[in-house]
Amino acid sequence: MELVRTFVVNDWELKIAFNEPDHSGVPSKSNPSHIAPGAGKYQIIAFELASVKVTAGEALSLLAQINGENIAFLYTELYLKDPERDYYYGPLMHEHVRSKVEKEINGLIHPVWDSDINLSVEIAPLIRVLTDGINAAFAFMHPGRYGQEEVQLEGLFTKKNSGKADRARLKFDLHGEMIDKQIILEKRGRLMTHDLVIKSGDMFIPAVHVLTTQNLATPQMRSIHGISGTITKLEDPFHWVDEAPLPGDYLLGLVIEDFNGDRFHHYLPFTIVGE
Repeated sequence: MELVRTFVVNDWELKIAFNEPDHSGVPSKSNPSHIAPGAGKYQIIAFELASVKVTAGEALSLLAQINGENIAFLYTELYLKDPERDYYYGPLMHEHVRSKVEKEINGLIHPVWDSDINLSVEIAPLIRVLTDGINAAFAFMHPGRYGQEEVQLEGLFTKKNSGKADRARLKFDLHGEMIDKQIILEKRGRLMTHDLVIKSGDMFIPAVHVLTTQNLATPQMRSIHGISGTITKLEDPFHWVDEAPLPGDYLLGLVIEDFNGDRFHHYLPFTIVGE
């Protein structure tokens, strides 16, 4: 059954829609019998917030200690809890954790993590909103390549009067301006990207990741896919703006990615209270 939820953020009416899972939930990624050489092996020694209650505008302080090997990237992410149901929507924010030691490989910057990792990270919760100047939707974005100041947003793109939706990816700088746009097509079992031209009347619907309570206990469990509202190309290009977070319950996630590209998600609950 499709569930539609509406949130009001600074006069923006933002929607989320997705199909509720059955009781069996969403399957986790299967564990192969053969462990590839790049598989991550780690243990979380400490993982806590300095305070589990903050006000809007106040930063979270995350402390974590990890022991392990084959760790390629670390991320933080934030999810908003549905006030009436056991679902979490996001990621409101999803960012690389920068390492003190980095190296350049083929022109790209990569973090270098020791076997003992001690993290102290400050995160100021925000809600990012994508707008066409009139309509708006949640902008649950993901980081670009490590060390680059860009974010990307996936969703469904529909050309005016075509009736056909294709997967697309929009890239933005950290000031909210769009810097690249691509259509994602499947060809012979492979995903291919092509430059996308957005004209007046074309539409874009941002993607949403939905977590259930099972995700909190299963680090590799897949999220449910949903969508936000529809925005339409008008006079100005699509852009995103920052808004203050809503009072309510949230999750802070620490994501560990190994050299095989597998990701493991660990979460802590926290609350944003009204000022």
